[in-house]
Amino acid sequence: MSSDALLFLPSILGLFAIIWISRRRLLVRKRGVEVEARCYDREWRTQGGGPTFLLSFPIADGNRMTCSANESDVPAGTRVGDFVAVLYDPQAPGRVETVLSARKPLWKRMDLIMLTAVEIGLLVMALG
Repeated sequence: MSSDALLFLPSILGLFAIIWISRRRLLVRKRGVEVEARCYDREWRTQGGGPTFLLSFPIADGNRMTCSANESDVPAGTRVGDFVAVLYDPQAPGRVETVLSARKPLWKRMDLIMLTAVEIGLLVMALG
């Protein structure tokens, strides 16, 4: 593989990441089953970071699943013991998002915005 082709490898990997994240979110929106998840704990990040909420919810077969959500993905004022609506994919229960997060347009998702910005930067470097 030539060195010129290697310059595009990070861009190609970034493109696959954008597609993977978008596909996952679209599947949750399309096939998602809404259930109430109970917030059972909050973890605090390092200095200046907000809490991560740990949620537990039942799935169709009677088992319970857990997931985490950022402060921006749960209703304001959520505390341990509160309930948060989540959507999960019955075909892949690990694919889960809060309803608040799932209703955000894809272009308002900070992870996709940052990944796209990095992708554009990599392409500019590879082409320029």
